[in-house]
Amino acid sequence: MIRYIHNKEIIQSKIGEEVVMLDMESGFYFGLNSVASVIWKMMEQEISFDLMIERLMGTFNVERSLCESDTKELIDQLLEKKIIREVNS
Repeated sequence: MIRYIHNKEIIQSKIGEEVVMLDMESGFYFGLNSVASVIWKMMEQEISFDLMIERLMGTFNVERSLCESDTKELIDQLLEKKIIREVNS
């Protein structure tokens, strides 16, 4: 099972309900809206996609298919920029 976790080398700061991050190596800056910030918080510890979806469904009033597609899109972006990493178990 694949799980996701923060890249610990990313500098982050919370501003209100949002999170901003900076990769010092590449200079890449990334901001997360309030919903994406909830997902980011979940990834402080290793977490599977399925568990993320279950927790999001319990927090937000959203259709499962939309929750899954939006979360997958965010994860793909974060992986591409090396802001998070996959952990295989």
